[in-house]
Amino acid sequence: MRRDRNVAFKADLFESLIDPQLFELPKELAIIDRLLDDERFLEPIRRKLTARRGRPTIPLETYLRMMYLKRRYRLGFEALVKEVADSLVWRRFCRLRLTDKVPDATTLIKLTHRLGPEVIEQLNDALMAQLVEARLMKRHGQRIRVDTTVVEANIHHPTDAGLLADGCGC
Repeated sequence: MRRDRNVAFKADLFESLIDPQLFELPKELAIIDRLLDDERFLEPIRRKLTARRGRPTIPLETYLRMMYLKRRYRLGFEALVKEVADSLVWRRFCRLRLTDKVPDATTLIKLTHRLGPEVIEQLNDALMAQLVEARLMKRHGQRIRVDTTVVEANIHHPTDAGLLADGCGC
């Protein structure tokens, strides 16, 4: 389901009854949405998924966008599915209409295992590189500043009995 970014979001009858502003992506998701339209993000997935038999999986665009949300917001698969199902904005970002079923957590887990961690890491690296290239993010690891100031504090060395006493307020 491709949508032109310049056209108001109205994918079906139900969505046309809802105020279009409720579907507007926040700035960060709008930027990521444009970046993920690049075909190079789908290539690693397509290379890995070559099977022509079996039940069709979810649309690759939906999977890619759901994995972005999962990683960005540090969600588990179950929580991700619930959040996407409950949010009009996240549904739009994942290219799901109101009438579309959100992919099941088990489906996402199985697809992630099929792709393997190296493909997921390639996708994340490609996205980070594109964010840096577009000057939307600074490259990680260029500098680090550590505050090593020593400050006196009234503490005691932790023991099992002391921690138990601290925990129960005794």
